[in-house]
Amino acid sequence: MRVWPLLLLALLSGCRYTFLPLDPGRPLPPDRPFVVARLLPSGGEARAEVRVERLSRPGYLHLKWFREEGLVAEKALFLEGPGTYTASFPLAEGYHRLVGLWEGAPLFQLDLGTPVLPDPDQVEDQGHR
Repeated sequence: MRVWPLLLLALLSGCRYTFLPLDPGRPLPPDRPFVVARLLPSGGEARAEVRVERLSRPGYLHLKWFREEGLVAEKALFLEGPGTYTASFPLAEGYHRLVGLWEGAPLFQLDLGTPVLPDPDQVEDQGHR
């Protein structure tokens, strides 16, 4: 009878590490770059300044320049590492939007001007007819 408790104790001592949390190690750095972007109007153009703070690997930052609803220009900046990158776009009257894409996913959006929105009084009148 005394052998069973010793055998049970020997079996349970082999399982002592299953109750401790495993060390996951260091987390992987995020794949997405960390950027700070500004859009500055200057004369007949808008200058985009992109400051890259963190970049896991080199790649292209695709910039899409819109005026109102239409796509006006596209550019690609090759980001090699942390630093400041610039691009210029034509600027006219109206609302402009710059969208930055990294590997097909939006990274940022910058706006210049005021978007043309429908008149709220006209929208109410159409709803009551």
